[in-house]
Amino acid sequence: MIETFKKAKKCYFVSNHNKQLTEEQFGFRFSNAEVVWNPVKITKNPIPYPDTKSGFRLACVGRLFIIDKGQDILLRILSKEPWSSRPVKISFVGTGHDEEGIKALTQLLNITNVEYLGHQKNIEDIWKKHHALVLPSRSEGMALSVLEAMAAARTVITTIAGGHADIIEHGKTGFIADATEKILLKQWKTPGTPAISGNKLA
Repeated sequence: MIETFKKAKKCYFVSNHNKQLTEEQFGFRFSNAEVVWNPVKITKNPIPYPDTKSGFRLACVGRLFIIDKGQDILLRILSKEPWSSRPVKISFVGTGHDEEGIKALTQLLNITNVEYLGHQKNIEDIWKKHHALVLPSRSEGMALSVLEAMAAARTVITTIAGGHADIIEHGKTGFIADATEKILLKQWKTPGTPAISGNKLA
């Protein structure tokens, strides 16, 4: 693998984090590498913000695969105060091998403020109905759902996995933390932290 990387005309990565991680795994620095951006399905165009009178809807967009996407972390957070009693509903958008297990965990933890929408072809329609993206990933490259949410002018709540820290400044352009239940709970409920729609969720 090292020889393949070194002799390749070019090696492409979707984030600086992935490039650095590969260098550390193989023990050498690339001289033939470049970071490229995956294509985003929607144009950079702010989508009108949904009404908040009935509460907030957050979309968790990505394949249902716990080891990478961390949906179990999010469910454990939702099962605890203060989030269990807040006017927040999570929509899981996507399909995957862990769908049955994630739904079973939802029932086990007695969580009622979630829904499963399956695969959605129209990204714009998602952001017409949702106020923010929440993505508790343990492992990423550069999540397309993050880029698409930002293109639609939606707040992103995510982790430092992959290249998220390259494009999100915590507390200004989104919220970013370690991919652990304890740290995410601490980050998201800190008093005075700017949040969705005038700090209503902080």
